[in-house]
Amino acid sequence: MPRSEHVPEPVLIQLHGQSPNASGGQLPAPPTDLRLLRIDEYLQARSLSPKTQSAYRQDFQHFLRWTNLAWTDVTPRQVTQFKQHLMRTEEGRRVLSDASVKRVLGTLKAFYGWLWRSGYIDRNPTLEVQLPKLSEPEAGNLTDEQVSRILAAAAETRLRERNLALIAVLQHGIRAEAATLLNIEDFDGARLHVHQDKADSKGVVPLDQDGQQKIAAYLAWRQERGEVILPQAPLFISYSHRNAGVRIGYDTIEKLVTRLRKATGIQFHAHQFRHTYATNLVLDGMNPYHVMTLTRHKSVQTFRRYTKAADQKAAEAAFYETQQRRKDKLPQTEQ
Repeated sequence: MPRSEHVPEPVLIQLHGQSPNASGGQLPAPPTDLRLLRIDEYLQARSLSPKTQSAYRQDFQHFLRWTNLAWTDVTPRQVTQFKQHLMRTEEGRRVLSDASVKRVLGTLKAFYGWLWRSGYIDRNPTLEVQLPKLSEPEAGNLTDEQVSRILAAAAETRLRERNLALIAVLQHGIRAEAATLLNIEDFDGARLHVHQDKADSKGVVPLDQDGQQKIAAYLAWRQERGEVILPQAPLFISYSHRNAGVRIGYDTIEKLVTRLRKATGIQFHAHQFRHTYATNLVLDGMNPYHVMTLTRHKSVQTFRRYTKAADQKAAEAAFYETQQRRKDKLPQTEQ
C-alpha cells in the first residue's frame, strides 16, 4: 500500500552514548556489573586511601573474573572452589604464592563480613574457608659491612647530598613511599614527623646524629643552588630535566637502589633498611615495645620477625651461662 502523503518520512535520531550497528540499529550499552557498585560502597565506608583502594580492587578482580554470580548467590562450596582456583599450578608452578592467596581470600572474607553486617546477605559463605598458613617471615636485615658499601656507592652518585639524605631517612625505618611524602617542615632538625604512611601509621621518628647531619647538609646544598626552601615544599625533589623541582615518587628510589645494586653487587631492596633498623635496635637491647613505636607497627605478629634474632642471641647466651653454672657446680674430679 502506498504511503499516505500526509504521513512524513521517519527521522532517525542517534542518542548520545550509542552507536549504530552494521544494519543501522543501535548496539546496546554494555551492562553494568552491579557487583562493582557494592564494592564501591564497601571501600567508601572504610575511608581508605586511593592507593589502598586500588590494592583492594585488584584483589576483587580475581573473584570477579572467576565467576559472574551475584554476591547473594555465592555458596560456601563455591568459595572453596575459588580458593582452589587461586592455589592452582600452571606448568608445574604456582600461579600465586600462599601470601597472595591469603591476601585475596582475606579481602573477600572481610567484604562478606561487611555485607552481612550491612544487611545485604543473610549468610556469610566465607566463614568456613581457612586462609593459608604462612611460615613466619624472616627479617631481611643488611650487615654493617653491606650498609657501608651502599653508602660509599651513594656518595659517588651525581646527586650525592640528596641521595645520602634519602638513604638516611630509609635507615631510620621509614618506608620508601612515606619518605617521598615528607615535606621540609616535617624535619625539625632532630626528628622526622611522618604524617602519611601505610595503614595510617603516623608518628615521630628521632634521628641519630648522622641522619640529622645528612638531611641538614642536603637542605643547605639546595639553598646554595638558589632554591627557595618553603616549609610546605617536598623534602625530596627530582632533578631530572622532565620533572625538575617536582616531588620524587617511589620510582626514583627504585632507580637509585637499582644503581646501587649494580655498583655494589649487593642484591637488596629499599625496604631492607627498615628491617635493618628494627633488628639492630632490638639486638642492641632496646625494649621491643619502644621499637614498635618508632617503626609504627600495629601488629605484634608482623613485628615478630625483628625480635627473632634478638631472642636467638639471648637464648644462646642463656644456654652458655647455664652450662658454665653447671660446670662450676661439678666436683673437681668430674671436670
